[in-house]
Amino acid sequence: MRTSLSVRWLALTLASILFLAVTALSARAAATLTQQIDPPEVNVGDPAIVTLTIVGGIVTNVHLPPVDGLQVGGNSFQIKSVEDDNGYSTSVSVNISVMPIRAGTFTIPAFDIHTQEGTVLHVQAMKLRALDNGTSPATSIVTVPVAPTPAPSPAPVVTAPVNPNGPVVMPPTNAAPTTPAPATQDNGTAVANPNANSNVPREADGTPAKVFIIITPQTTDAYVGQAIPMRIDFFIRMDVNSDQNSLPTIKGSDFLMNSFTTRGQGSVGMLENEQYGRETWITAISAPKSGDFPLGMERDTYWIKSITSDNSNTFFGNMFSQHANLAHEMISSNQLTMHIHSLPTEGQPAHFTGAIGQLRVTGEAQPTSVTVGEPVTLRFTVSGAGNFDYVRCPSLPNDPAWKAYVPRSGTNYLDQSRTNAVKTFEQSIIPQTNGNLQLPAASFSYFNPDLKQYVTVPIALPAITVTGTPLPIASATDASGNDTTSMSVINPAIDFLPNRLEAGAPRMNFMPVHRQPWFWVVQGGFVVLPFLGALLLFLHFRAIPDTGLAERQQRESSLHHEEDAMAEAVRQGNALAFFTAARHAVQLQLCAQWNLKPEAITLGEIQKRAPQLAETLQPLFAQADEVIYSGKASSGLDLAQWEQRVRTELLQPQPASL
Repeated sequence: MRTSLSVRWLALTLASILFLAVTALSARAAATLTQQIDPPEVNVGDPAIVTLTIVGGIVTNVHLPPVDGLQVGGNSFQIKSVEDDNGYSTSVSVNISVMPIRAGTFTIPAFDIHTQEGTVLHVQAMKLRALDNGTSPATSIVTVPVAPTPAPSPAPVVTAPVNPNGPVVMPPTNAAPTTPAPATQDNGTAVANPNANSNVPREADGTPAKVFIIITPQTTDAYVGQAIPMRIDFFIRMDVNSDQNSLPTIKGSDFLMNSFTTRGQGSVGMLENEQYGRETWITAISAPKSGDFPLGMERDTYWIKSITSDNSNTFFGNMFSQHANLAHEMISSNQLTMHIHSLPTEGQPAHFTGAIGQLRVTGEAQPTSVTVGEPVTLRFTVSGAGNFDYVRCPSLPNDPAWKAYVPRSGTNYLDQSRTNAVKTFEQSIIPQTNGNLQLPAASFSYFNPDLKQYVTVPIALPAITVTGTPLPIASATDASGNDTTSMSVINPAIDFLPNRLEAGAPRMNFMPVHRQPWFWVVQGGFVVLPFLGALLLFLHFRAIPDTGLAERQQRESSLHHEEDAMAEAVRQGNALAFFTAARHAVQLQLCAQWNLKPEAITLGEIQKRAPQLAETLQPLFAQADEVIYSGKASSGLDLAQWEQRVRTELLQPQPASL
């Protein structure tokens, strides 16, 4: 009887343990779904992307319900491991392209997704609004142009007679159009038609490269200081796409490039029956010296090189069996040769400030009727395409009848490359005498790369009617060119009046100043005030809470936690936990010195700030990537030796200059 009771208690205990294990496994295996459609409003013929992200489950195919008026493209999958409170789980992102063929509001009905683990996920209904832009798509497939606009601009060709004796004045506007010269590669061959794919990098089997960059400058033949618009396109195949946190950079120091004000404009399309994502940046470059220079770009890129499947554990199915193996490398663009010419010295105007481009200039003056000493405002407007950083206010010759002040300027850029703009100048000028005065003859000079010649533009300004009495002070310019002011009594009849008609009774006191009581009060105040100010500052800073103290304490606590996690992982022989903690500890060590977030401390960021430190940390980051993304360590990996190296070499404080 007693034996039967013991067996019952043992069976009940085992059943309870089994129930708790199944409950915990079910809670861990519960899949979650997030969804979005981006953008929710497009033009007819433009694609929108439906993104479904499943965490904790595996799906192999997703079909959107058919919607009249929407064309649905193929699916692209991104699989990666994510860390949550329960450890690591699998995240699957499904991207589906939809394109409206007519205007209206479309509703994608709700539907269910079934994971391989048997979980049913419910997708809510989504709405997409299509605006009528007057066009309809020609085909059902969105194509990605490989070499998009801007097209190469004409090489400098003389289309008007050149004046060898000096700059031209207001060049003719009926110059014959020139034929654009195609950009050339290093081998001198012309770039293919933008609609062709011959300039796309290829894999060994002839298929388009999974990741590549194409740069398209407006021209490859320019002058020193000339602003050259350039388009940068980054392509990545959607099935290998990963999150990118970097911007393209120019190779070498031969060119200067405008900073990117925003991240690249993203789009998705088809290229040779494969779905590609594209990021596009518009910028401008310029060369500070003459010569032939290679032009290329590169980007620090992550992409999914392969997906590893481990089918040894059949109890959990495929839930934790797939791992994305990320490749981290610099992707280079096509390389071009830029031919940069020096600006000619012959015929260069005296007031040339470096402006290059196709520019227009106008001027006006307001008001046209003033009194002596009242300012007249000159407004000059320079517009067109060029390097507006070198556009200065039109110059005015010295005129003793006018006194000019320093102009103020403002620039309104009209495109992303910051080469098309309108720059305005306002300059105050004051008449020194009366009469019907003609304003000084203003002029503006720039270099036209199409004409290969300097251009001087005279600016017609109106005459100003000036009334009142001339000022007695006139401005002149001495022989050295320096502005001087000389007294010139234009009207000797001016009377001067005293401030007071009677001086009043004088008051004298022969007592020395140091015997006056107020003298010592003032001296004492000078002595006491610094101490009082120091005391107030001390009390003020003590009253200000140290907002960074909590952050430092949290960071130190996290660092100690990661070090303890490293030691525990070595004791258990858990390579995945060890390298996760080790890499995070290094990030915590460096983030305080560089004022960055820990997740921003990548090997690429360390390479930019401290190349020697990056060389030391490279084995740790490489080994961590291999273990984390493969899920297992190679045989013979000595975790104790790695722990000793991390603690003695990698977690020591780095010099502040890094």
